[in-house]
Amino acid sequence: MYTEEKNGSLFVKTGSYALTITAENIDFIVAGEVLAGLRPVSAVNTCGINDTVNSDAETGQARLSTSVLNGVVTCIWESASSLWEKKEYIVRCFETHFEYSVRVTGRGAVDTVNYFSGNPSEGKQGSMYEFDMGFTPIVTVTGQKQCYFSAMESQEVFSYLMVPPMFVYSFSTPGVARKMAFGLAADRGEHNFTQFNYKTHSDANRRRFWFWTDQSGHTVVNGTWETPRILCYVAESDMAALRFYSDYYFASGLARHKALAEKRPRFWYGPMTCGWLEQYAYGNKHGGGYASYDECTALACEEVYLNLVRELREKKLYPKIMIIDDKWQRSYGDQVPNKEQWPDLRSFIDRNREENGIYTMLWFKLWDAEGLDEDMCMWDPKENRPVADPTNPKYRERLKAMLYHLLSGDEGCCNAYGLKLDYAFWQPVGRGAESHSGKYGVELFLELVSYIYRCVKEIKPEAIINCSPCHPLFAEFCDQARLHDYYIDLRRCYEEFSFRKEVYETAMPGVLFDTDGAAFSSYRDTMRYMRLAPTLGIPDLYCISPMPSLELSADDWDSVSKVWADYNRRIDRMFE
Repeated sequence: MYTEEKNGSLFVKTGSYALTITAENIDFIVAGEVLAGLRPVSAVNTCGINDTVNSDAETGQARLSTSVLNGVVTCIWESASSLWEKKEYIVRCFETHFEYSVRVTGRGAVDTVNYFSGNPSEGKQGSMYEFDMGFTPIVTVTGQKQCYFSAMESQEVFSYLMVPPMFVYSFSTPGVARKMAFGLAADRGEHNFTQFNYKTHSDANRRRFWFWTDQSGHTVVNGTWETPRILCYVAESDMAALRFYSDYYFASGLARHKALAEKRPRFWYGPMTCGWLEQYAYGNKHGGGYASYDECTALACEEVYLNLVRELREKKLYPKIMIIDDKWQRSYGDQVPNKEQWPDLRSFIDRNREENGIYTMLWFKLWDAEGLDEDMCMWDPKENRPVADPTNPKYRERLKAMLYHLLSGDEGCCNAYGLKLDYAFWQPVGRGAESHSGKYGVELFLELVSYIYRCVKEIKPEAIINCSPCHPLFAEFCDQARLHDYYIDLRRCYEEFSFRKEVYETAMPGVLFDTDGAAFSSYRDTMRYMRLAPTLGIPDLYCISPMPSLELSADDWDSVSKVWADYNRRIDRMFE
């Protein structure tokens, strides 16, 4: 690292990037070009009365000081504001990247943090940029507004499929080969946010940008607090930007990989079948019309799944895993089997394994409070509904008992072999989302998933946790990453899931991949994906009865059977 002080500025140069730092600006230089002029001033806003926000503004000129300790160049701008007794903007320069954070002293419940936002009261809101296109790894069900966006547009998209996503933006600049990247990172226990958004504003014929993240009042400062930090770095590509972010989490000890010595039973590798679309198809076939959602959930029953097993065997398809989908349970909160639909779920699960070699998993709806006592719940102000509180001792005790009943092989239990965790997007968001422990955002969801994982492994170590978070923090608690929903009107199933797999593999290396199901809408798209899915991960069949949109022939099923047979032989060789 090379440093030089000249005319009141500090120049820092490494093999990856360069900075020119002054009292008012941080020039981020890539390949000799200033691609961003970052304002060190940032706003740490607090919660006002009701839903108002107390806006943070500078009340004096920031004083810059620099130091070098253990090879790390540190710059601190010391200032005061309308809300805080003292504020410090901190840049720490490392060889591969630099980190930016804000340290505040005083009292207040933090609402939002606006990074590099400047001081609007001086007519200088936001930071200068020269990049053109942005990328962030948030995929959508419909493919609309997916991942790429113009740098002139604000980007505020909730991750419906990847909860949470990797909080990363990378930007491309015409004439510059490498990408400029920004990633939001925090210490363990400090991920009390749900979003990392990109904001722009046009002022005096010049558009500027900043980033913001939500704390929604769930971080209460009484003394000194340092915000989550932004990692600022250069990458060769968008995917390389994601890898840097993920590697940072693992290398720094903030996240842990899957254990290398973890034993994975043969059945974990599938193939697998899930009954969700089959419930619709069965309702259409036997009900004389396309099943409604309520009719479909009523078809998560023994009759439908026995038929699914028969049809699979007739078509020479031999899955190792079967997932009973929504809604086998009496209510989503208590997760007790519906006796009208499953008179003896344990018997079905045991016979399915003994007679067919199929291990049965259960779809598990997260957050839903249906059937739970009120004192086990918290409030979701965004959707105006109660949800389960994973930090509430009473709910945790109830949840552990539920999991024992569903997974244990003891008498009176169901003896299932894993859970497909779904509806992560029901996570409560906003100021009123107050959990028993005070955790919020990513931390609250991590508490839920990690608790379920540990309970499940204590009850049945070989049971599978199948879920869809896409962040390094969750790697150790996920056995199968499900690539998630695919909109029926798209025609790029393989390409869509190939991209998602690459992103998931970057976030959580070492997990297995549930390739999810084709849409069963377009013949070409469906058949193409069923042939190619084993190249991505575990093939997963969602439907075997004719759909209103599609009916496959005996020859079609014969070709799928051959694909599965080739996949099974390949996996079997791993266990020889």
